[in-house]
Amino acid sequence: MDIKQYITSGILELYVLERLEPAQMREVEAYAAQYPEIRTEIDQIEQTLEAFAIAAAPDVNPDILDRLLEETGGAQGSSSGDTPKVPAEKIVRNTSLNWVAWLVGLLALAAALYAFTQLGNRQQELLDVRQELETLQAECDESQRILSTTQERLNDLTNPATRGIVLAGTENAPDKQAIVYYNPATEKTLFKAVNLPPPPAGKQYQLWAIDGDGPKDLGVLALDLSGDVLLEVDFLAGVAAFAITLEDEGGKPAPDLSQLQVIGNVG
Repeated sequence: MDIKQYITSGILELYVLERLEPAQMREVEAYAAQYPEIRTEIDQIEQTLEAFAIAAAPDVNPDILDRLLEETGGAQGSSSGDTPKVPAEKIVRNTSLNWVAWLVGLLALAAALYAFTQLGNRQQELLDVRQELETLQAECDESQRILSTTQERLNDLTNPATRGIVLAGTENAPDKQAIVYYNPATEKTLFKAVNLPPPPAGKQYQLWAIDGDGPKDLGVLALDLSGDVLLEVDFLAGVAAFAITLEDEGGKPAPDLSQLQVIGNVG
């Protein structure tokens, strides 16, 4: 239990003012019996309230006090024949009770407002923590996704059935190069650009798989292939070679062999 937080929560003020439910009153009494710090705080609150009440009590005008004594004595004497005197301190005390009631109500309101403010602050803190947790969870999920993808790609590359096919540059582009990882067992084809600079404006690289029936379109490639990224493309069985041509942006159904950039045999 956080005793300091419990003391500053405002519940002890409400206890002293008897503004708690019976169950809460019993709970505070139990804590006070268990923790000396809480009992000390309750005693200090009671002493403070008493000092406030005494300080706030107005001075009684002696003339008014004499008149009150006479009227009180007269009223009682008419019924009993005696004229008892009411102690002045009793009248002063009764007069100060109105101030005590006002002070008690004011302190109760202040304690309630403080408790309400504390509750609002804690709710906001809870919302902030919950938002941080959601952000961390999203980051964790993204990291897990990247890790899973990386592990899957690593398994593909290290699979004994995976063939790494180097696509070497042609006379059109002698410095260009790419790699295709081809695995007939898992039916996966991965592509990685080694040296394929961004194509001219309006142009795009297009990947082809060549089998006994000729070239088959495997799709156009991203305009920027500078990143160290493995792209998974469509798998075709019985491929004899892979090639890349430079086509109009968006690609064509048949390759322009005059724009052949790189080619490599599966072997």
